[in-house]
Amino acid sequence: MRLTLDTRQRMGLSPELRQSAQVLQMDSQELSQYVERLAEENPLIEVQYPIGEGRVKSGKSNQHLLQYAAGPRHSLQDHLMSQLRLLALPKAEQSLVAYLIGCLDDHGYFAEKVEEVAAILGVGCQDIEAGLSCVQSLEPYGVGARNLQESLLLQLEHTGRMTPYLRLLIERHLEQLSSNQLVRVAKELKISLKSIQESCNLIKSLNPRPGNIFDHGESTVYIVPDIYIMKKNGCYEAALHSLSSPQIILAESSLSLSGMDADEGTRRYLREKREQAGWVMKCIEDRKATLCSVAGAILKLQQSFFERGKDYLVPLTLGRIAEELELHESTVSRAIRGKYVQCVWGTFELKYFFPTGIAGEAAHWTPDALKRVIRDLIEGEDKRAAYSDRRIAELLLEQGVVLSRRTVAKYRESMRIASATGRREYPV
Repeated sequence: MRLTLDTRQRMGLSPELRQSAQVLQMDSQELSQYVERLAEENPLIEVQYPIGEGRVKSGKSNQHLLQYAAGPRHSLQDHLMSQLRLLALPKAEQSLVAYLIGCLDDHGYFAEKVEEVAAILGVGCQDIEAGLSCVQSLEPYGVGARNLQESLLLQLEHTGRMTPYLRLLIERHLEQLSSNQLVRVAKELKISLKSIQESCNLIKSLNPRPGNIFDHGESTVYIVPDIYIMKKNGCYEAALHSLSSPQIILAESSLSLSGMDADEGTRRYLREKREQAGWVMKCIEDRKATLCSVAGAILKLQQSFFERGKDYLVPLTLGRIAEELELHESTVSRAIRGKYVQCVWGTFELKYFFPTGIAGEAAHWTPDALKRVIRDLIEGEDKRAAYSDRRIAELLLEQGVVLSRRTVAKYRESMRIASATGRREYPV
C-alpha cells in the first residue's frame, strides 16, 4: 500500500457561515418555516410576526402569516351563479342553467354540443337552448356564446348598439375585417369606406374573450414583498417590508431557568440554545441589511424604471451590483433569490431587474426598451402609409440600434400589433 500526503489547501465555510448563507437565500415563507422549526427545537426561541401596529406570537395553531393575505377567489362561474340565484326560476330550470354555466370554458364560451348535453341531462335540445339564452342574459355580456360571432352579437344586443348593418358585417365579413380588407368590404356592400372604418372600430372595441377578466381556478400565489420602494421628499427610497421577516425574541419563561439552581447539564444546554438563538437572530439581521443594500443598489442603477416604468429597464448584471456594494457575486445571487419588491408599477421579483441586453451594437437596450421604441414609431406613423418591418429596422438603425427585420416582426407580434397591411387606414 502506498501512502501519499495531500498538501493542497481547501477552503470551506464553517457551519455558522453556511447557516448565514442559507438564511440569506431563503424567501420569506422558507424563512418563516425555518424559524418555526427552530422554535420547536429550542425553548429559548419565540417567534413573533408584526400585524398592523402590534405583533402576534407564533404557535402550532396559527396559520402561516402569508395566508392572512389570501381572499376568496372569484371565478367566472362564481360571478354567473351569484346572478343566477337572483332570478326567479323553477328549481329544475335553475339546476339546468347552473350545469350549463359549469360547461363554459375559460374564455366564457359554450364549447359543448347541445345534443350531447341534452342526452346527458335527459332533456330536449330546446331546453338546452332556453337555458343557454338565460346564461347569455347574464354579465359579462357575450358569455355563453358558441363562437366569436355570436359573442360579439350578444355584446352589441345587450348594450343597445346593434344595427342590421353591424349584424351583416359580423355574420358575413368578420374575417375580412380582421385582415383589414376594408376597401374590399366597402365595394362588396356598396357603402362608404368611412362607414366601414367606423363600424370596424366599434367591433374591435368589443371583448372577444369575455370570460378572461375572471380567475380561471388556478392556484393563486399571494406574495408579501420583502422590499417596498416609495418616493419621499422627491427621492425614491428602499425599505424592508415589516411583514416579510419574522422576529425572534428570547422566551422569558425559559431564560428564568438559567438563573435557578439548575444542574450543570441543564445550564450547558441552555447556553448552547442561547448561542444558537443569538446566531440565528444575527443571521436574520444580516439578511435584512444585505437585502436593503442590494435593493438600494438596484434602485440606483434602475432609477429610470422606477420613475418611468418597465419600458425603461436597462441591462444589469449581478456582477455590477456586487461591484457597487463590494460583495461577492454569489452573495448578491442568494440575496435576490425568491425576493420581491413592491413599487408604484406593481410587485416584481428582484431577478426581474437583471435583464440581459441585445447582442451587438444594441447591447445597452433591453427587449422591453426596444419594444417601446418600436411602439412609439408605429404610433407616430402616417396610418395611410404604415411602416413595414424593414422600414422600422431602418429607423432604428438611425438611432444606432441594429435589428433585423425578422426581430422587429417578432417584437411587434409580441405586442399584438398588426403588420403594416393590418394597420393601414384608407383615405375617405
